[in-house]
Amino acid sequence: MKPNKLNVPELDSFMNQYKEEYAQEFGVHHSIQEQDAKAKDMTKSVMQKAQNKEKCE
Repeated sequence: MKPNKLNVPELDSFMNQYKEEYAQEFGVHHSIQEQDAKAKDMTKSVMQKAQNKEKCE
């Protein structure tokens, strides 16, 4: 039995855009560049805290 599925080529790109827009609205989707920047910032923060802790000891 074949599934009841329409073959609409434009639907995939529309659905991807729709999902991305909603994800951005709720703050769950970030571009690769944004993710890399956040990871870099977190790494800097951890390194600075470690250096400050070493200075205090």
